[in-house]
Amino acid sequence: MSQVTHRSPTLSPYSRSTPRQQPSQAAWLFEGVIAAGLGLGSLTVLVLLLWIITPYPDTGADAALQVAADLWLLGHGSGLVRTETLSGVPAPVALTPLLLVVLPVWLLHRACVRALLAGEERDAGRSGQDREEPGVLAPVGWVAGGYLLTAALAVLFTSAAPVRADVLSAVVRLPLFVVCVAAAATWAGGVRSASKSEGQACEEAVPGDGADQDGPSGADAGQGGAAGTAERPLPLYMRETFALARRLRPLRTALIATAVLCGGGLVLTVGALLWHLDAVQESFPALANAWPGRFAVLLLVVALLPNAAVWAASYGLGPGFALGTGTLVGPFAAGGDPGLPPFPLLAAVPAGGTGGLLACLLSGAVPAAAGATAGWYVGRAAVPGQGRRADSAGWRSTVCVVVFVACCCGGGFAVLAASSGGAIGTQALAFFGPSWWLTGSSAAVWGTAVGVPVALLVRAWRLRDPGPDDDWHATAARQARWAALKSASGGLMPDFEPRRH
Repeated sequence: MSQVTHRSPTLSPYSRSTPRQQPSQAAWLFEGVIAAGLGLGSLTVLVLLLWIITPYPDTGADAALQVAADLWLLGHGSGLVRTETLSGVPAPVALTPLLLVVLPVWLLHRACVRALLAGEERDAGRSGQDREEPGVLAPVGWVAGGYLLTAALAVLFTSAAPVRADVLSAVVRLPLFVVCVAAAATWAGGVRSASKSEGQACEEAVPGDGADQDGPSGADAGQGGAAGTAERPLPLYMRETFALARRLRPLRTALIATAVLCGGGLVLTVGALLWHLDAVQESFPALANAWPGRFAVLLLVVALLPNAAVWAASYGLGPGFALGTGTLVGPFAAGGDPGLPPFPLLAAVPAGGTGGLLACLLSGAVPAAAGATAGWYVGRAAVPGQGRRADSAGWRSTVCVVVFVACCCGGGFAVLAASSGGAIGTQALAFFGPSWWLTGSSAAVWGTAVGVPVALLVRAWRLRDPGPDDDWHATAARQARWAALKSASGGLMPDFEPRRH
């Protein structure tokens, strides 16, 4: 029985203390190929399903596969070229449905994060006597290379199709897409590593002895005095501004404000579609007679909903958006009949291009809500504790941080506006969508104009004198009451767990 229950040594040549062998460069290259293949395969399954349920398809399965590859490339921002036109002149198709961007971004970001973690583990387990190995970012580079290799094969596959990839656009935009996603994954991994190391440093920090707690030594004091005389210290409001920015995380606040702006645009789009429901329903039979064709149009509408949300938010910001080279839709547009073709999303465009007073008021509430959101976050961060003036930031610091958050929000929304538009033809169809620089600057202006008063009001509200019951709910008072209850219970009650922010 002892021979059965006795734990014998493992038959593996590697012991339990041996570090795990990291994947090779070919494995990370294949990881990038898999990330690209999963996105391409998902669209291929959907397109083949539509081709199968179509009663009398005009083309074969090879054309359906080329359409799937075209959609996958279009989701990366690469433009397409339609060769079969009535005039015989090739027409560009550069309007990217933003919903097609989500899956490639997630797959590539996931693969880059895994490669980055593997590179960090290999770098941590590397000893000084080992041979020189690639850096931490080397696996990310191999993943990006595998992804670009698959994209190049997709471009070659669609070269003979009626709708093919624009080679120049693919050469520029596909590497830019991969670099941006890899950089975002690297930055996110660096932030996580920094926060983890900071948390470990805070846990390992212990109060030192009396020598450490005393003031600086004579040499240090002399050096500090010399440095103080040589370098002029920053003004108080600038130090408060930097402290408030570290406490607030302005980029996260700008992302939240941008999300509010896009979410409000989506609400406006859905409301406009419901308001013009009859026209939306009539546009489906005008585009396709069979139900599979109508289902394909519905999928296209869903893929273009994020674009429509950005366009609706741009309408609320003021610049509006263009439906061709000669048609502008916005609250300050000249008006007139835009003469739009039948399409469900175009049926929700305001009549005459302006929409009237009600549409302007409802759409103007969207950027106001985004600016108020940014101001609310900044105002709360300016006064961390209710009624505590010692830790609060001044009004000038609050205004500076609101302006910075508004500029970040405007820059992010300018990128969304530039990504949501594009050409779907030549001449009158050469440009669809909002102007990125007008939309971004308007978002920054709205964020500043609305966010500054809201932030100052929230700051003033939180700086008010604490009421008679505020001390009862303070953290120190609650900890004292809990300690008294614990001592009275004989130690039966658990320790007080402070709230984690």
